[in-house]
Amino acid sequence: VDTASLSPADVWLHAASAGETKMIGYLARYLLDHIPHLKIHVTTMTPAGRDVVDGDFPSSVSHSYFPLDAPSTMRRFLDAVRPHMIVVAETEIWPNLIRSATSRGIALVLVNGRMSAKAAGRYKWVKGAARRLFGAYNHFFFKTTEDAARFETLGAPLDKATIAGDMKFDAPLPLRSEGRRQEIRSRLGFGEDDYVFVAGSTRPGEEVVMADLHDVLMTHYDRMRMVIAPRHLDRLDEVTALFASRRIDIRRYESVPDQSRVVLIDQMGLLNDIYMAADLAFVGGTLVELGGHNLLEPVWSGTPVVYGPYLDNVRDAAEYIELNNYGARVSSGRMLISMVEDCYHGRTQFAVKTESDVKNSPTATAGDYILNCLSHA
Repeated sequence: VDTASLSPADVWLHAASAGETKMIGYLARYLLDHIPHLKIHVTTMTPAGRDVVDGDFPSSVSHSYFPLDAPSTMRRFLDAVRPHMIVVAETEIWPNLIRSATSRGIALVLVNGRMSAKAAGRYKWVKGAARRLFGAYNHFFFKTTEDAARFETLGAPLDKATIAGDMKFDAPLPLRSEGRRQEIRSRLGFGEDDYVFVAGSTRPGEEVVMADLHDVLMTHYDRMRMVIAPRHLDRLDEVTALFASRRIDIRRYESVPDQSRVVLIDQMGLLNDIYMAADLAFVGGTLVELGGHNLLEPVWSGTPVVYGPYLDNVRDAAEYIELNNYGARVSSGRMLISMVEDCYHGRTQFAVKTESDVKNSPTATAGDYILNCLSHA
C-alpha cells in the first residue's frame, strides 16, 4: 500500500471478499446518512472488492488494499489514516492490526461476526493468543448465538457482544410508490386491479411449470396476469415456442401492449422494476437442481417470493425470508401452482419488508453503536 496517497479518516472499515465489501457498504451508507461529513476509508483484499467500492459506495469513501499485517507496515498505515475506530467484517483476525490499534487507543469493533465449527476447531490450538487478541476489542456484533458461542470458547468476552443478525440482508430498499408501480404495470399492458405474478430468472424446465400454471389458474381467473423473465435471453425463442405449442398467447415486452395476459421479458436490467409491480414473485433455478438465484430481489422490491426446494446457492436467504414471513418454499411445480392460487384468494398472506425493518436492522444496531462511540471520540 502506498501510504503517501492515503488521507486521515474517522473510521477504517475492512472487508476481505467482494460479498463482505458489499455488506459493509450498507454500514458505510448508514453512517454517512447520519454524519454526511464523516471520513471513511475502506480496505479490501481483492480487486473484486475494490470494484464493489468503486461501483457501489458513496464517492466520498476512500479505498486501498489491506496492508501487510507486519508491525512496521501497520504502523505506517495507521500513521497515514489515523482512524478513531477500526471496524472489521466477519472473521478477519489480524494480530498486528489488533496490537497496533490497542497501543494507540483506537477502538476495535467486529461486525457480522461469524465462525464455523471447523474454524473454531482450528483456532483452539492457539486459544491463549486468541483470548488476548479478542480481549482488545471494544465490541462484537455477531450474526447468531452459535457464532457468539464459538467466539466465547476462544476467549471473546460476551459482556462486550450483541447478537445482531446478518447484515448482508440489509440492502437499501429501492424507492417505492404506488405511482411508480402503476407506471410499470402500464408499460406491461396490465391494469391497476390485475393480479400480477412474476417468474424471474427462470431456467429450462421451469417455464413448463409456468405454462401449467396458466392452464390451471389463468383460464379460470380473469384478473391474473403473468410475466416471465428467463435467466438467459438466448432462450427467448425456446420459451416462445413452448407457449405457442400449448396454444398460450405470449407477448414480448418490447412489442406494443395488447390484450395478452402473459408477457416475456426480452431485455436485461428490468427485473427489479418488474418485481416492484408484482403481487407475487417466483425466483428460478429453484425448481430445477441449479441451486437458486437471488431470492432477495423481490423482497427488497416489496413483493412476496416463492421458490422451489433447490437452494444450495441461496440457503441463508431462504432461511431469512421464511423467518420473517417474506415468502415461502414449495416442494414442486404442483405445490407452486397451489401456493399462487392461495395467495390470489388471500388464503396465504406474507409480510412486506419496509423501511421500519431496515431501521431496526443489524446494520442500524452496529451503526448506532459506532456513531455513539464517534460522538465521544
